[in-house]
Order: sequence, then C-alpha cells, then structure tokens
Amino acid sequence: MPNATFELQLPLDDGSAGELAGRRLGHLRAVAGVDEELIARLVRAFPSLRAIYSAREAELGRVVGSVAAARIRWFLDAPLDTALAGHVRRAVRPMSHAA
Repeated sequence: MPNATFELQLPLDDGSAGELAGRRLGHLRAVAGVDEELIARLVRAFPSLRAIYSAREAELGRVVGSVAAARIRWFLDAPLDTALAGHVRRAVRPMSHAA
C-alpha cells in the first residue's frame, strides 16, 4: 500500500502545515469556477485536505454545488503528467544536426 502524503493528513490550520495546506488549496483555485467562497465552504465542511481530495463528487456537491464538484473531482482525478507533457513537447524542439 503506497504511503499517504503527510500534509494531506494534517489539519488545514496547523502552523507550517497550514502553509502546505494553503499550497494544496491553491491548486483548487486554478479550477474554473472555484473562488474564495467555495474554498471557504470546503474548509468549513471538510476537516483536512485528505477529506477534500478523497471526497466523492456527491459529497463535494452537497458543499459547493454539482457543477463545481464535477470540476473539482475532474481536476483531482486528472493524470498529473499529461498536461505538462504537451507544454514541454511544444517548448522543446529537437536540434537539427548540420553535417
């Protein structure tokens, strides 16, 4: 069984853990339609980031509404490496070898 990321287990307002939690919540702010009001609702409804990250779409929907919940769940479930792969391929061009 893979080890859980430590900061996901910490409360959202626990000193330096709060800074790590803030970074994780910052990722959610990148989701279209997720604003400070929705973040505040999530923080009030869920005791930790682990609870937010592992919540089913229906659980998120009861807190932030079905559209925001679907966007959040999609964002959290998306593979981590696919978006960057496309950017890197476009940014890095193979060097031509002149003879």
